[in-house]
Amino acid sequence: MKAPHTFPLKNLMLVGAVAAAGILGLSMSGTMGSSAGVCRKDLRAITWNVAAVNNNPFEYWITHDDPAYNTLIDGVQDFIDNPGARDVAVGDLITDGMIKELFEDFAKKGWGSQLPEVEKKWASDYKDRKIISGFLKDKALGKKRLTSMPDRVTNTIRTADGSLAMRPTVINCVEGDMSNMPSWWKQWRDFMFNTKITVPGRKGGAPVEQVPSEMLQPIMKSKYPDITEEEQAISIPLQTVCLAIFDAILVHMLNTVAASTWQPIRADVCNALNKNKDAQILSILTNVYADADVVFLQETAHEFVSKLRNDKTLGARYSVLAPDTGTSQRDQNSLILVSNEVFDASSAVEVSGEVLKTLKDGVAGLGDLLVSTINAKEGRRYLLASFHGDTNGLSTLPVVEGVHKLA
Repeated sequence: MKAPHTFPLKNLMLVGAVAAAGILGLSMSGTMGSSAGVCRKDLRAITWNVAAVNNNPFEYWITHDDPAYNTLIDGVQDFIDNPGARDVAVGDLITDGMIKELFEDFAKKGWGSQLPEVEKKWASDYKDRKIISGFLKDKALGKKRLTSMPDRVTNTIRTADGSLAMRPTVINCVEGDMSNMPSWWKQWRDFMFNTKITVPGRKGGAPVEQVPSEMLQPIMKSKYPDITEEEQAISIPLQTVCLAIFDAILVHMLNTVAASTWQPIRADVCNALNKNKDAQILSILTNVYADADVVFLQETAHEFVSKLRNDKTLGARYSVLAPDTGTSQRDQNSLILVSNEVFDASSAVEVSGEVLKTLKDGVAGLGDLLVSTINAKEGRRYLLASFHGDTNGLSTLPVVEGVHKLA
């Protein structure tokens, strides 16, 4: 998280924009028409991508008191950089027996018509790939989103009652034994194909009960041109195969480099950083950035709005502006908190749609962008925007240009 930036209030437009990776915080100054009235010398604003969708305890290299943590991270880095003989075939991890079980699960899910092509793809392509050089480091595979897309959907699922359901994988805080491949595999298949999860309904509809494999969506060539038409046709079961490979590699790698320590270390990091995440965010906003007049937040969970509004301190200090297009499906909603001392919240008008209609399809998803006009109590009117961009930052420029045109 970036420290708050201080901007002059005169002729000010504030934009909070943060890259999807959560490591870039950007607030930009621009011009607005001036208005009469005396105002404060400056306005304090912060921008923070809280990454509600991210539940990975190994996302960043942190400072840890246990030397075993650095040994673990160094070991993983060396495994990836210098795999040598450890760069075994995918088929050495996902055995013939395991892939047979997975294909049986596919048939039970009604994916039987796609199964022959998936089996062919497994045998001719994925089975013999090397786990590091041929899978994790394959940039072409990454561009097809065959692993990252299903991971995003199933890694950490927020249920209708606000609890979390997590896929058995190294890169979240799920509990359960992953000290060996058979134990992990049984949990993984049970989660993906048998665990019924009640998720919030779309657009405020009634909650829906699904198993995680039913939440996967087709990957379309029109949006991800690197995927072939053949892969598009079988993209749901193919995503599931790639996700199984990915998770298997991670389990194998950590059990290779730090068999006895990685799970306790992971649990420790989860307890410190990931569990009770919302409460920690509220505490930081309350105590560390109490002097902020505007707070731009990105990648917030759908229910985080009510937590902010119901918080005794923050609910009194700020009014929460949320997008009408916010969605509970992606947990990537942008918000703006405006000081009740400085702003007249009743004057806020969302104008996100005015910017979105100038953008090409796919530049900004539901909830990614929040743009609002609002009056300060001294009389000046402001245009505020909070935006969650894509990982590569390609959406940031057209969105910022769209906001400036509106201003």
